[in-house]
Amino acid sequence: ALAALQLSAAAPAGFEAHGRKRLLTAYRSFNKETERTAQFAAMGIATRCIFIANTVNGGGNPYCEYPPVWTGPKRYDWSRLDAQFSDILAASPNARFMAMIDLNTPYWAVRRLRIDSHADITHASCNAKWRSLAREWLVDCIAYAEKRWGAHIDCYILSGGATSEWYELASGSWRTSENKDRAWTKWCKERGLSFGETVPVQPTLARAAFGNLVYDPASEPEKIAYWKFHNSLPADALLHFASAARKAIPKEKELGAFFGYSLLGAPYWSSFGHLDCSRVFASPDIDFFIAPGNYSERAIGGGSGSQLPPGSVMLRGKRFLHEVDFGPHDQKRWGGGVWKTLADDLAGNTREAAFAMAENASLWWFDMWGGFYRDPKVRERIAALKKIRDGLKPAPSVAEILLVCDPESMCHINEKSPLARTFGDALRNNLSRTGAPYDAYSFDDLAEMDLDRYKLVCLPQTVLITPERAKLLREKVCANGRTVLWSIVPGVTDGKTLDAARVKDWAGVAFKAPGLNVTRLDGWTGVYAFDRTLLTPEALSRIAAAAGVHLYADAPSAVFANENFLAVHTKDGGEKTIRLPRPVARVVDLLSGETVAENADHFTVRFATPDTRLFGIECGHAETKISRRGAEVAEAQSGCMYLIGRLR
Repeated sequence: ALAALQLSAAAPAGFEAHGRKRLLTAYRSFNKETERTAQFAAMGIATRCIFIANTVNGGGNPYCEYPPVWTGPKRYDWSRLDAQFSDILAASPNARFMAMIDLNTPYWAVRRLRIDSHADITHASCNAKWRSLAREWLVDCIAYAEKRWGAHIDCYILSGGATSEWYELASGSWRTSENKDRAWTKWCKERGLSFGETVPVQPTLARAAFGNLVYDPASEPEKIAYWKFHNSLPADALLHFASAARKAIPKEKELGAFFGYSLLGAPYWSSFGHLDCSRVFASPDIDFFIAPGNYSERAIGGGSGSQLPPGSVMLRGKRFLHEVDFGPHDQKRWGGGVWKTLADDLAGNTREAAFAMAENASLWWFDMWGGFYRDPKVRERIAALKKIRDGLKPAPSVAEILLVCDPESMCHINEKSPLARTFGDALRNNLSRTGAPYDAYSFDDLAEMDLDRYKLVCLPQTVLITPERAKLLREKVCANGRTVLWSIVPGVTDGKTLDAARVKDWAGVAFKAPGLNVTRLDGWTGVYAFDRTLLTPEALSRIAAAAGVHLYADAPSAVFANENFLAVHTKDGGEKTIRLPRPVARVVDLLSGETVAENADHFTVRFATPDTRLFGIECGHAETKISRRGAEVAEAQSGCMYLIGRLR
């Protein structure tokens, strides 16, 4: 049988064949769902995430069907934790557990501390009593779980903040509290900032000097500083608990958390609380990061993606887990019927798995409140996807498009401006449907990255270009004939002053220049559009093609690819020609097992309406072994490892 963690010499950083940093496929639900747990185990997905919860969700309902374990300071009812493990093992005797531990304030702690960490994680982060109580509970919970159930547990997940994801509810960002105000004053004093006694509040933070969009560092430095402070607090809390957890769990076990959502859409950037993500990604205590699929690109035909930049996680030797929490067409409680038919369910779930496969990511199928996977046809597809995924080795990206998010610049932007969405998901969503794959990294990563492969670099958020950043951009990004795409106000601030004239230095045209502008500059090409509606998938596809990017399919198709694997998602059916960057020995449809092309650099296949097709690529000459039980690997004589998968 194929080992899911076999490596090629070119496999990305962060993948070991044993111990920590393993690839995972799991099933998760807030509910007990023992019947579905057994069904998923029979499908080959025996890893189960459980939630040791003590709190209620935003709707006022318990997060977990089991009563709280943490009933008071140093008071626990372990029988309730035992029941979760026992019930799952009764349904799935070989279950492996991902144990998510709720660190939020239970009702008794909300009353005692007068703080609710679910709603106000930044305020709770400044509360020493909460940090102490929650740390004690965390360590005690791990100690008991390891002693009683440790043989079944593969990893732990730290849960805190709104919806367990370490963010602040938008309304909470505008309020002050004694602890947070005191922490703000201290934070400013430590950095030699003179405005720490004044706490910016909603009326001031919702206004910006430059077009009501960008804060002026000369006249509004406290607003920029406040958002940096605000975003440091969830990071501080998570790192505090991660340090405690890492000391408490066995070395070989993994630790994960939700964090790093810097690809969100407005108006939840600065207030959300995830902009200090580079510091958290670098933590030696955390092995993987979790994020749900892109909320604004879930409909069929969309390119999906993650809310965190996967490349940033991988660059630090970590990897991420893609949460598939998309409700089916007949489940109205969650998802709102974004998928309309069973065909949508099949194409959509396949698209989400394809994204994870291309990104070398773990994933779990999140049956949020139950009922997501009751249709046997959906479960049959997920089982097939699991077998395919087990046959894929981690492989390098082949993307020639780089999307750069910029958390530091985002602290300079008024998230309440109507123009702010241009900096968020609007460009990313259209970029995902150009017919070519893209990689997502943070600006903080550019200095360490090898950029030679990228022909189009998109920096939609970079309003801050300091002299140090300018040097980096000139030397590594805006060079070598590369095309660089900007939006609205690139480089308008250098961190000390604002000047709209700087836009021309980077965009090649003046601020607010009409139309879609392509300008030849000194050794590179600048692309600029003030009006984001001009950057359609078709327009971006033409820009990419002109930059020399290989287009696998015509826009508006979504493409996911690495050296082993290619997937194409489309809303519309019919015959489509898929173009490969170079001739290959064979292309195999991974769901049907059929060979669709041999010794070819393109092939034509028929897509259903809608559809997501998955292809394995054989490079060079190889002997292929076919297994009726799953996918196997052929090693190309050229020295590269490629997957040839077949399911029957």
